[in-house]
Amino acid sequence: MKVLHTNFLRGWGGQSNRILTECVGLAGKNWDVLVSAPPGSQLALRSRDAGLAVDTTINYVGGVRWGLIHDVMAMKRLLQSYQPDIIHLHGGRDSWAYAKAALLVPAEARPVVIRSKHNIFPVSDHPLNRWQYGKSFESIVCISSAIARQLAEKSYIDPAKLTVIPSAIDSYKYEVADNVRAELREEFGYNDQHMVIGITGRLRREKAHDVLFRAVPLVVEQCPEARFICFGSGSLGGELAQELKNSGMTGHVQMGGFRTDVAQCLAALDIYTQPSRSEGLGTSVLEAGAAGLPIVASDSGGIPDIIEHEVTGLLARVEDHRALADGLVRMIQDRDLRVRLGLAARERVKRIFSVETLVVNTDRLYRNLLSR
Repeated sequence: MKVLHTNFLRGWGGQSNRILTECVGLAGKNWDVLVSAPPGSQLALRSRDAGLAVDTTINYVGGVRWGLIHDVMAMKRLLQSYQPDIIHLHGGRDSWAYAKAALLVPAEARPVVIRSKHNIFPVSDHPLNRWQYGKSFESIVCISSAIARQLAEKSYIDPAKLTVIPSAIDSYKYEVADNVRAELREEFGYNDQHMVIGITGRLRREKAHDVLFRAVPLVVEQCPEARFICFGSGSLGGELAQELKNSGMTGHVQMGGFRTDVAQCLAALDIYTQPSRSEGLGTSVLEAGAAGLPIVASDSGGIPDIIEHEVTGLLARVEDHRALADGLVRMIQDRDLRVRLGLAARERVKRIFSVETLVVNTDRLYRNLLSR
């Protein structure tokens, strides 16, 4: 059976990582998998490296441009040549490219249509979205219960079409990274006397680095040994660097930049924090949990699917830098709490957010849809 996965993103993040993980796992269950992604995109490059078949004939341009005509015709040709049983869409641009191309092929030649909703951004209620979410998608995969609840509130979406399948990570590579802890701490000028708190992810407003920066002085006032490091790059890099400079906290906070060795960077930390304003699920939180780190995060979006307050971590209200600071201070000052919550987070990630669980649930959904 054939499945075509599509994605318009060019960079790398939690969404692209999930798609690759899903596709590699499905290929291992004897699905014929084809990945459609823009030429030069990270998903296309990494999918090829993983041994998957990749098509890069569709650019997935945004807006109403001449390139959209090219994309629609390229999608039509791909549907006709590959003839997938299922098309699994992962974003707005690829969903609309498919919707237009589907009008150009016979109804009997159209595949089962699945859409994954990876983010917590609300679906606007314009007529085209009402049609697409209400009629075009035969199933909608939500990566967290928060997204499913959000979509279920839409009168035009049948709740029976919604399936929660959380994202997953390979826990093993985070468990074996501890042997580089001392080396990484030395790289950033930290020693065992420091309590190192880290955050990973894109430098964008929804990740709320500014909220963390407002919490830093409150933490340092009570815990002078606290040090912070922010791994990642993004559109707010320059603005955040200036904000940090203005805060006078440069001696306590470092911008670690984009890293490909995330597991090793996490091994260098004592505590992980994620104060996001918006989070579909929180791949970075999953990674920190797999690394066995005690976590202080906001209660945004899907994060509570991972972090149960006082059980697998500590939660603070979105935008509440004082509550975030209080949670971090608690973690710094209570070693037993750090150990207990870190172990609990690791166990929860291994149990619920494993790659095998993701692949089994996706495979089951596909087979159920095809058997109707």
